[in-house]
Amino acid sequence: MPNANAAGKSARKKENTMTIVEVSPRDGFPEICNGLSTEDKIHYINKLSETGLKKIECASFTHPRLLPEGYDAEKLVSGIAKKPEVTYVGLVPNEIGCRRALVTKIDELLVLLSASDTFNRINIGKSLRESLNKVLPTLLDAAARHGRSVRIYLMTAFGCPYTGRVRPEEVAELLLKLSYMGASEVVLVDSTGMADPKSAKELIRALLELKLDIQLAVHFHNTRGTALANCVAAYDEGIRIFDASLGGMSNTPYGVSELDIGYWNVPTEDIVHLFEAMGIQTGIDLEKLLDCVRLAEKMAGKPLPGHILRARPATRITEIPRHLKEPRLLD
Repeated sequence: MPNANAAGKSARKKENTMTIVEVSPRDGFPEICNGLSTEDKIHYINKLSETGLKKIECASFTHPRLLPEGYDAEKLVSGIAKKPEVTYVGLVPNEIGCRRALVTKIDELLVLLSASDTFNRINIGKSLRESLNKVLPTLLDAAARHGRSVRIYLMTAFGCPYTGRVRPEEVAELLLKLSYMGASEVVLVDSTGMADPKSAKELIRALLELKLDIQLAVHFHNTRGTALANCVAAYDEGIRIFDASLGGMSNTPYGVSELDIGYWNVPTEDIVHLFEAMGIQTGIDLEKLLDCVRLAEKMAGKPLPGHILRARPATRITEIPRHLKEPRLLD
């Protein structure tokens, strides 16, 4: 009789679809396209909604003192031309932010947690125990009472820049708790790009073997140039939900030292092109997505680091340049 785990893993690998979660409106605009009007942001999100994306992180209900660009979250969400097939997500850092979000038509709440107690204290201002025992239960209960799902970022899942490696057993224990508490989706966040394909596979394999009734996603940062390789490794191991950001736009993660590396996130157009080229369906119209990249670059006032806009899709045939058509004299 075949092993059930092996059979389940084999079935996952045969699936040729995936979901991209677009995070640029929340995780890129505040730093890269600052000074935009609410109307500009709404236009951008509406344009993203036409590409085939199924989930968009569109707003942050963080106190304006900490994130001045998030002052208009309520107005922003109310102005979006919501599509029924798209889930719109808003970040809620605390109970006040949660109350702000729940009076809007946001579909899903994004909550932050760290697998590292040190990073949790720096990023959220509380110990991991306080977050698990006080903050999260309140937010999850409020979300459930208002019929909203909850997406949780489990930061430093692949390692903490201040304390080093986080053991898979620690992440598994947290995932069990979050599943029991009612989270609908947990995102394994590689906060400072410490993951590699081997370590990513090992952690994901251990977590999927728990067979929990919870969606598991990944959010890799390209800090050390391994993000797309990690995405392929994660897909091979069974992950089907991937965070990405148009053009690679991103803020420097809060609690992390500034690094002269440009942008952090996986460019959405790059991961869509890569997986479609591998025969894996993303459901996203790449040409419409590239139109969004052009709009984002116009709003940013500079080129973004994604590759496909300038390199063009690999399937596009290029005409031979005139200077290469002329015969070469080799003798």
